[in-house]
Amino acid sequence: MSDPKQSSSLDKVEEAFKKLGWSYERLEGGDSGGSLLLVLPEMDCLVELFSDGRFACQFGVDMEEMRNLLTGDQTEDMADDELVRVARYHLKSIVDRYRAALLKEGLDEGIEATPDHYAITFETRLDLSAPEQVTHKAARCLLALGTPSR
Repeated sequence: MSDPKQSSSLDKVEEAFKKLGWSYERLEGGDSGGSLLLVLPEMDCLVELFSDGRFACQFGVDMEEMRNLLTGDQTEDMADDELVRVARYHLKSIVDRYRAALLKEGLDEGIEATPDHYAITFETRLDLSAPEQVTHKAARCLLALGTPSR
């Protein structure tokens, strides 16, 4: 069951996002308490703040879409490890543009791979009880995402 304290902290951050005029979508997450998904036009990644304080910038691909793009109408199927390799290669050029700036902001790089998706993530933990600090850190990360290095 979700922690009411986490939920109320996320509510306070949501209020701060509203005051700033940020576009976001509230996602309900059952036991996880939900999250705030920032709506960013023309972005290469998803930016999400979870009720446990995890702030993540996620660059990912849907594995079924990737499989369909690569094999099309062919009856032969790609092995999962080959599909992961192609997904990693596809994301590398996108992530390379933002990696240095996100690491400089103190986010840690990781990989999330499931049968449904493959993602390169950059994450940090934020104290949701301090909404001003959360919005400041989120704004700095959004700025880093808006100015890719070439």
